Amino acid sequence: MEGQVRAPDQERRMERRALSRALSAVGLTLLLYLLAASSTSLPVNLLRRLWQAEGVEITASMAQMVNMASYAYSILVPLLFLALFQGPRRTGRPLFPLGLPRRGVFLPALGVCLGVCTTSNYLSTWLAMLLQENFPGALPSYQAAIPTRGLPLALGLISAAVLPAILEELLFRGAILQGLRPYGDGYAILLSALAFALCHTTVPQLLPALLAGLCFGYFAVMSGSLWVTIFIHCFYNLLAAAVELAGSLGGEEMQMLVSVSISAASLLCCLGGFLALCRRFRDDLGLRGRYRGSLSLPRRWLAAAANLPLLLAAVLLCWTTWSPLLEEVLAP
Repeated sequence: MEGQVRAPDQERRMERRALSRALSAVGLTLLLYLLAASSTSLPVNLLRRLWQAEGVEITASMAQMVNMASYAYSILVPLLFLALFQGPRRTGRPLFPLGLPRRGVFLPALGVCLGVCTTSNYLSTWLAMLLQENFPGALPSYQAAIPTRGLPLALGLISAAVLPAILEELLFRGAILQGLRPYGDGYAILLSALAFALCHTTVPQLLPALLAGLCFGYFAVMSGSLWVTIFIHCFYNLLAAAVELAGSLGGEEMQMLVSVSISAASLLCCLGGFLALCRRFRDDLGLRGRYRGSLSLPRRWLAAAANLPLLLAAVLLCWTTWSPLLEEVLAP
């Protein structure tokens, strides 16, 4: 009888340790991301100075390739760390599910995600304009980085749309989300979406990144394949690049026309996608990977809130995100 009483407590302790290891791995991964992202500027500046000292003309194509390499480094370092630390032996499932997606999910998922991302992006733009008007130094100044023709244009689209979609999905909807799924699909989706939002490190992008992370996470789990979210993420990035290129080539009026047209089409696709999902999967829209362990949901969230590496990563990412605005607000 005494052994039977102890068994559930021992199982709960083992599960709590396993969850703590998984959360620590995510926290260390986010810290590695911060370190890698902040350290890329040094070798890039050294390379540019070396080229200038040698009299090498830095072309647009060379600049795009350097940007691609530095961005890939900032994502691949934490991705490889988490893949080695949190392998299939610990999770019981592949970290990168790249098989064929569930039939009938892709097109509705594309419509829903485009509608949600486009709407949240308008809110983000409004917030950015409001902050820029009241606190001019609170936001980094963005300039159009995509060239308008030839090889630089192709490299610019790969750098702005294709590469981020692939690497970010492998990290956030792959290694992070899949590694946390043993503790509940909803729990894993929300934590991975929060990590995705914090890693964007600008205030206006927090809400769009969070909503996009929730949508991408849900459809990655529902479809059973990362190809769905990689393609949707890439397609949305290409639409954003198209709006930017419209401004570069045709001015503000053309940019506004393209932006409004894409937004209207996205909202229609969102409505159609939602109706298609409800019709085709009306009895199966919920998350199928329900948690069957011994830890309650409050205990799992308490474990996340009390995990030191995860807490440190969240604090540093929040500081990176909010410190420019706080400095501007508190400046005399």
